[in-house]
Amino acid sequence: MEKQELNRDFHTKLNDEFLKIDNFLKEFRLEFVFELSTLIKELNPGILIDETLKEGLLQYSNQISAGAESVYDKDMNYNEFRLKNELDDMTRVIEKGSVKFHDSYFAQQTHRKAKAVVVKFFPELAELSANGFRLLEKYCLLYNREFVLSLKSEMKTLII
Repeated sequence: MEKQELNRDFHTKLNDEFLKIDNFLKEFRLEFVFELSTLIKELNPGILIDETLKEGLLQYSNQISAGAESVYDKDMNYNEFRLKNELDDMTRVIEKGSVKFHDSYFAQQTHRKAKAVVVKFFPELAELSANGFRLLEKYCLLYNREFVLSLKSEMKTLII
């Protein structure tokens, strides 16, 4: 009987932790979508935030939160050599993509706003090493480019 009680207690605590994480991510996504929707409306007066745009913003928020967690984990657990290799790889990916991607004012502003929301929700990112910060920047830039390119193909009326 005692073992069952301990097992139930463990599962209750585990479930509570999952609910905290789910609530945190839901709050992050809501603020992320709100902040970027507001910015997009400022940059494109008269634009309607439709389901396509909301879906794109939700995907962007999921990518950027997962990327921030991943970079934090790598920065805390990788040795400097391995972290530098990851940074070098991401730098090559970004540079290769730079040939095809026009870094517009829209892209710069959405990138800046997305990073601001990430830093607000993940204050532990302040603990990142110099290479960790650079890696986070590369991931954020990659996800921004994916978001902007997706919008270009989906929403022809948006000024990007």
